Amino acid sequence: MIRFFSLLLSLLYCFSFAQSSNDTTNYDAKNDFSLTGFPVVFFLPETSLSFGAAGIMVFNAGKEKAWRKSQISLGSAYTLKNQILFFLPYELYLKQKWKIHGELGYYRYFFNYFGIGIDSKEVDLETYDANFPRLLATLSYRVKPTFLVGFQYRFDYFEIPRMDSLLTLNNPIGSEGGVVSTVGISMSYDTRDDIFYPRKGVLANFIAETSGDYTLADFSYGLMQLDVTHYFTLKDKHTIATNLYTGTTIGNSPFFTYYYFSSGKKGRGFNDRRFIDRNIGMLQMEYRFPIYKRLRGTVFSSIGSVGNTYSDVFTNRQLWSYGGGLRFQLSKKQMSHLRLDIARGFEGLQFYMTIGEAF
Repeated sequence: MIRFFSLLLSLLYCFSFAQSSNDTTNYDAKNDFSLTGFPVVFFLPETSLSFGAAGIMVFNAGKEKAWRKSQISLGSAYTLKNQILFFLPYELYLKQKWKIHGELGYYRYFFNYFGIGIDSKEVDLETYDANFPRLLATLSYRVKPTFLVGFQYRFDYFEIPRMDSLLTLNNPIGSEGGVVSTVGISMSYDTRDDIFYPRKGVLANFIAETSGDYTLADFSYGLMQLDVTHYFTLKDKHTIATNLYTGTTIGNSPFFTYYYFSSGKKGRGFNDRRFIDRNIGMLQMEYRFPIYKRLRGTVFSSIGSVGNTYSDVFTNRQLWSYGGGLRFQLSKKQMSHLRLDIARGFEGLQFYMTIGEAF
């Protein structure tokens, strides 16, 4: 829903595995437990400059060695747009088969609103406040070393103040806030050679969720989304990464759960939530190359659209953007990077500074 939060979680993830160069079941038993604290600094169009602090506990869950280390993180951040974020992401790995992951959080945030659909206008920009707690939990079973199947639960309670505005005039479903409570399934296929800076392999995630009176929700709807990334490396560590992202919604979903262009990970080059709707399709491509020692570069492009129906995604105006950026490797032991990107869509430039790759 709020994709930039995933950037914060990726930052936590990078530092929690600072002792390991790859995502692997082979790790040093001496490093079973660690407790680390560090500052958080990032810049995104929707937050401006933001800063805070976070801490991570990394450990082995249970008496037996798990297939990965578990981690529990706690952090907070304040943005120069007067937003406050508290988040507690967690990943627990049990023995060789089970994974429990998710997030607890509370956010005082505001969102951009331009209207709904591909024909919304940039000049109609307004913002609305939202205060909400969050609970996300997924229990997954490792069917094969590279394939997991899970059960997911999501809870958000949006409190949105009423105002004389475009949002009030449009009055979409959810304009008065309400309870989001969904249950669903998740499937994940992962053959990447590295979790921070993959050079080969595939990462595919599929999610299907449903909501209604039976989940004690205020909204009755269902959704499906697919996110697939392929990595291919040419000679001399030149890598091409391709990402396909698509999703569809059925029923009376609230407008604040709609898919959107763009974010620091999806469709860079447009303002945050510039185009929102019930369906989305997007293709992204990135060329990554070495520059000097720990400094790397990238050029990228994306194209896609949103629509009220899934077929509209293909017939509506396509949103194309492009850009480039620099990467600086933060640790010699693993490939996590400080990311600086500049992207351009047809409405101008956007700047991004954060940790971790877009995809």
